[in-house]
Amino acid sequence: VNELSNILTKISSIDPALGVIAMVPNSLGPGELLTHYGTKEQKNKYLPGLANGTYIPCFGLTGPNNGSDATGSIDEGTVVKVNGKTMIKVKINKRYITLAPVANLMGIAFNLKDPSGLLENKKSGISLALLERGHDGLIQETHHNPLNAGFPNGTIKGEFYIELDQIIGGYENIGNGWQMLMDCLSAGRGISLPATANASSKVATFGIINYAKVRTQFNMPLSKMEAIKEKINAMVFNTWIIQSSIDLTNTILDAGYSPAVLSAIMKQQTTERGREVLN
Repeated sequence: VNELSNILTKISSIDPALGVIAMVPNSLGPGELLTHYGTKEQKNKYLPGLANGTYIPCFGLTGPNNGSDATGSIDEGTVVKVNGKTMIKVKINKRYITLAPVANLMGIAFNLKDPSGLLENKKSGISLALLERGHDGLIQETHHNPLNAGFPNGTIKGEFYIELDQIIGGYENIGNGWQMLMDCLSAGRGISLPATANASSKVATFGIINYAKVRTQFNMPLSKMEAIKEKINAMVFNTWIIQSSIDLTNTILDAGYSPAVLSAIMKQQTTERGREVLN
């Protein structure tokens, strides 16, 4: 207990945001995308900093007209010539982006178009790029405050130019963004969020069961009261389902598969059941 307390104290003293860095922004965002698809140069530059907290990541996909659907009405980029150099001009309006107010490394998704046929490989479509905080034209100013939770969540906006080597995986990965996201969703949705729900549900259930055994009312422990039993049974039931589904999903992932649909179900089911346990 003392060791865990010391770890949590260190984390919170560095930055409250660091407590969630290892979850979705790294598992779905820059961390995993770079691990699987990044060029050697990109990996060497960013992965050490993502591992030790020098870089705080976020990933910009959600916008006013799309949620997790990268094939929806997503922001667009256009291949252009700037002083004789082939560049990408992007205009983005992202919102509800986890860690956006504090992030210094952003992955962004956009639909790239090449109307003038400037790209030699003739590729276009959903593409993913990396930007560092302070990129010319990039705006990180707005905090969202859902439920007054104080969680660092906000917008990424702006109109700016990016170079072709800022595409995750480089020039050859232009237009491969949708497949890249689908392959990586399995970790963010199938591992990180369910693990959080699993841990919180187990801690809550364990604590409540033991509290109900020692807390007495009307000369009997709460655990003997039928209304309390019903609530505890519901907590155990949902926690057991969360754990069982994690066992199944991890077995599939360990076999080398990326079950995007199952991972989406896991995200919804485990977080919802975790919420019910906590309530």
